[in-house]
Amino acid sequence: MTHIDVIAEIGSNHGGDIDVAKRYIEACAKAGADVVKFQTLSREGLIARFVKDADGQVVENPKFAAFGNAGLPDDWHAPLKACAGENGVEFMSTPFSLDAVALMEEIGVKRYKIASGDLTFTPLLEALGATGKPLILSSGASYMDEVTQAVGTLSRTGCPKLTVLHCAASYPPAWEDLNLAAITTMRKTLGLPVGLSDHSPGAMAPIAAAALGAVVIEKHVTFDRNTPGPDHPFAMEMDELATMIADLRNLEIALGDGEKKPAASEINRRRNLRRGRYDAATGKPDENGTDWLRPQHAPDDRAEA
Repeated sequence: MTHIDVIAEIGSNHGGDIDVAKRYIEACAKAGADVVKFQTLSREGLIARFVKDADGQVVENPKFAAFGNAGLPDDWHAPLKACAGENGVEFMSTPFSLDAVALMEEIGVKRYKIASGDLTFTPLLEALGATGKPLILSSGASYMDEVTQAVGTLSRTGCPKLTVLHCAASYPPAWEDLNLAAITTMRKTLGLPVGLSDHSPGAMAPIAAAALGAVVIEKHVTFDRNTPGPDHPFAMEMDELATMIADLRNLEIALGDGEKKPAASEINRRRNLRRGRYDAATGKPDENGTDWLRPQHAPDDRAEA
């Protein structure tokens, strides 16, 4: 039975309050998540201050001014990692810079998640591959050849274990944009474990992805979708997270090992499910009989129609 890792993406939904961040960790752990994830970034390190407008003129980037307190302060990392450990879940934070990698190496994270937007950021890929730790690579808004090239960079620089996540990089995506069948394509093409980073409503896509072979599911989480902020409206609330995880755990069991054989509960039913020859005159079992009938069965062991 393959265990499906569930990553609860807290991201910036802590709103700049470390106590809220800790409450999220506790709630995600209670819901059954395996990993709680944040984002290690800064406005200056992520958003260009100046851009070219439609006329080619250099102007101030409106996104730079609008970018709020979405990052994770350096001095939060160690206490949040400790909080995660106390609650029995793994701490993870997506690094958006080389400095972020150094910081998380210092506190000793177990593995890293690479954002879709950094799939072509070679210096970051090389730095993460060189850590020698397992990596999870998100692949939103990318072509297969770009994914293959990123996988090659990570492998060449020392990554010992890589999982690639299919992703529709829209918030939320339209159903026709999910393209979940790409999970199967990626498994066959890359020969690697695959997963889904999902921004769609509800748990339908994660459950379907798991049935297609996904071994990692990432979902944004929130205490309340009505909370102001960029990630709250499409995130999953805690009761929904708990229900999804319970369904995934049942699915892990239900998927089985793939060998076509009777289940243990079917063994004793095989005789009553199948027909045998009976003598038409006496109604008794007879290998030379003319009628094919099912044996008598108990009321709680009825043959399927």
